[in-house]
Amino acid sequence: MVSLNVYDGIYHIRLDNFELQAERILNSSLRTCPIAIISSHHQNGTIVALSSEAKQEGLYKGLKVSVARRMAHGVSLLPYNSTLYAKLHRYLYQTVANYSPIAEPSAFGQYYLDMNGMRNIYKDDIQAAHLITKDILNRLSMRSQIGISANKLVSSISTAVVPEMIHRVEGGNEVRFLAPLESHILPTANEKPVSRIIKFLFLYQVKNIQTIVNQAESGQILFGQHYRKLAMEANGRDNSAVQPPRLRDHIIKQTVLKVDTNDEDILIATVRNLAEQLAYQLRRRCQIAKSLRLEIHYTDGFKKSCSGAVRYNDDETVVTEAITLFIRANYRRNRIRAILLDATNFKAVNEQLELFRDNRQNHLSMTLDSIRDRYGFGSICSASSLLIPKNHEDTKSPSFLYSYT
Repeated sequence: MVSLNVYDGIYHIRLDNFELQAERILNSSLRTCPIAIISSHHQNGTIVALSSEAKQEGLYKGLKVSVARRMAHGVSLLPYNSTLYAKLHRYLYQTVANYSPIAEPSAFGQYYLDMNGMRNIYKDDIQAAHLITKDILNRLSMRSQIGISANKLVSSISTAVVPEMIHRVEGGNEVRFLAPLESHILPTANEKPVSRIIKFLFLYQVKNIQTIVNQAESGQILFGQHYRKLAMEANGRDNSAVQPPRLRDHIIKQTVLKVDTNDEDILIATVRNLAEQLAYQLRRRCQIAKSLRLEIHYTDGFKKSCSGAVRYNDDETVVTEAITLFIRANYRRNRIRAILLDATNFKAVNEQLELFRDNRQNHLSMTLDSIRDRYGFGSICSASSLLIPKNHEDTKSPSFLYSYT
């Protein structure tokens, strides 16, 4: 039974099958048709979302487009429309942000609201949740779910596993709520070393993990550096705060490959090309990036990122760091659809010469800059960049005139 006296909490709003709902808003004729959203029309593209009607045809997430076409001729295969989804996502964020001064957008169709201290505005938390879901339905005819708990973790898990439109996990009941769920519902359980141990020990439910992590010595031996975070998640504890988006200075370089691939030579060459573009722009600003994030988007919709920093802005330093981040992030065998480099937290570069640093790479970068300033960035490239398919979509599409090694 839901208690109406307890109000304070964190809301997680989830629009299930957000991409499908978005496509059906754009084209009402698709509302009863079997549809699947695919990463690419190329034969190696995969299904990233699909309707219940398409599932009845035997299709499933991750299925190759070439196989899907042979299996179900009556299913409409729609390309992933990131522009449409991003616009709807921003509009929905503006809508839900009206209900709390502290709102955080997450993945497409997901949002967090910190409703602490809002008891004087709304009668109770359930009424507030109903108002939000009704508002979303009236504005866009999109269905939503809301999970309410004391923290972000439990609220988001609630919307992922509970079919009810609104569900509250009472404070103190987090362990009981999580216990029967599958282990992979915990974010840390999906880390590669943790996942390997979970499978080896047959820890298929959260309650199995709870038993181990509640024995600190055993938990630390098994899970090492991941123990503390896994123990908190298994017991429904999360100290992260709801954070509104902050405007930050970014340099973003990204590539969307025309043909999905897991060819390491092509992918490393692509990362190198992005890093060279980033390094060039950093030198123009006379800055370094104290925060560098590389993000990989796979054809099955999975996303992975790793973060680092660059102390210098010459090509070799930035390229080496970017490739290191790529190797750390890319532990899957699936084909890759897109790669993104995001640099933030800029600092002015230290112009003072360092006695023990080889400055030849810096001099080489400055020489290349003089050529690029005059003839454009694409006028010269590293030899490895020639491996990149000519028909890939990029933030820039250089036609290289010269190459160097």
